[in-house]
Amino acid sequence: MPVPLSSGSAVPRPVSEEGAHVFITGRRQEALDEAVKAIGREVTAVQGDAADLADLDRLYETVSREKGSIDVLWASAGMGEPGKRESHPWWSRSSP
Repeated sequence: MPVPLSSGSAVPRPVSEEGAHVFITGRRQEALDEAVKAIGREVTAVQGDAADLADLDRLYETVSREKGSIDVLWASAGMGEPGKRESHPWWSRSSP
């Protein structure tokens, strides 16, 4: 039975099924563990926060050590909430 995947883990699954090794990263280890199970094979999870430079360095070191380089990079981050964008504190009226 297929496992539902979020948009962030929907891309690595078919890529790994074609034989490519994929690295995934995220802040929550539990979510990473679930994604690894859903993806199935040819996957390495590295826990970290993309906003933390030390975590990005650790991710880079892991990829370099295990595979040497990155052929394709897919970045998917963020979470939205329903509502008007003007209601969010980061919104500036000078933004497009």
